[in-house]
Amino acid sequence: MSIDYDIAVIGGGLAGLSLLYHLQRAGKLAGQRVLLVDAEGRKTGHDRTWSFWERGTGPFEELVYKRWQRVSLHNFETGCTCDLRPYAYKVILSDAFYAHVNAVLDGVGGVTRVRGKASELQSASERASFMLEGRRVTAGRVFSSLPYPLDYREVRQPYLDQHFRGWFVEMEEDVFDPEQASLMDFRTPQLGETRFFYVLPFSKRRAMVEIAVFSNDHLTTEGYDALIGDYIHAYWTQGLYRVYHTEAGNIPMTTYDYPRQHGRIHYIGLGGGAARPSTGYTFYGLQRQLMRIAADYPKLSTTQVWPEKHRMYDATLLRILEQRKLAGDAVFVDLFLNNPPARVLAFLNGESSLWQELRLMGTTPIGVFGRTFVAEALRG
Repeated sequence: MSIDYDIAVIGGGLAGLSLLYHLQRAGKLAGQRVLLVDAEGRKTGHDRTWSFWERGTGPFEELVYKRWQRVSLHNFETGCTCDLRPYAYKVILSDAFYAHVNAVLDGVGGVTRVRGKASELQSASERASFMLEGRRVTAGRVFSSLPYPLDYREVRQPYLDQHFRGWFVEMEEDVFDPEQASLMDFRTPQLGETRFFYVLPFSKRRAMVEIAVFSNDHLTTEGYDALIGDYIHAYWTQGLYRVYHTEAGNIPMTTYDYPRQHGRIHYIGLGGGAARPSTGYTFYGLQRQLMRIAADYPKLSTTQVWPEKHRMYDATLLRILEQRKLAGDAVFVDLFLNNPPARVLAFLNGESSLWQELRLMGTTPIGVFGRTFVAEALRG
């Protein structure tokens, strides 16, 4: 194995594979010596489900498993059904993504895959390097999607984990409307946190039912499962069903200033701040970031995912939820009740205009949001 490359990518999951895919689509891998490192090797299975909203077609449109233009939101007090157009809510399953991107990369000469754990990343003026299986590997650019260790008790920025668990279920009778997803359903005891379900129906009998919790206190697997079972029984069916797939995870929601670059080392994925701090959604913003990197390569000025003003908006909302100044189940449902859905989605995607942002802010409890915004700005 050669120990010197033009590009090294650490992590063969969503971020690392997407980066190489976009570099290839941009014609930037021709003649390049590329190393892809992953501790688990080549990914192939259904270990993740990515949902997002976007206008028109995206870079992985052919992989979209299901899309919806109508969604519902509920809390115990009220609810609404929203037409998302010109946006659509989409879902991609990881096994289809891995198969597609891996097939593209398999056809690229110069790409070497290694199963192993990278460590001791260093950057010099012209090269970056890291340790891999007892040898030091060098590259002109290193892109790392390794997790960034962060303890919420040690940062001054607001921080909430979004921990989640989902069931893929098949009912014995027709239950779901496959043309309408449940984007946020808060009809579960909140217990001083922000807890909601979302339901993505693939047919009248099959759907993904997932619970997400915004808090720094995690549940046991049995705790999540009990909540999901109670929710299905209360709002979907009292009949029989089977669970044919499960998944779980955690996304840090924080405006902590993750390192994005150190010399010739660039950080991507969750460890590079790709998750939207106020929602945890990652897929759409990550693809936007990586397409920009691919277009600019080899000149890279910044890898920031979210506009700076949106980081301040997110800090405000996260602090409100963290300090329980307002209830999350009311805040999110009210946003959709009091605004055109497209305005809310543009804002949450970080692509809204200042005029849209001002109009949206005017529909919130302005006193609480205004005071918290000023406090976060002064906090820096």
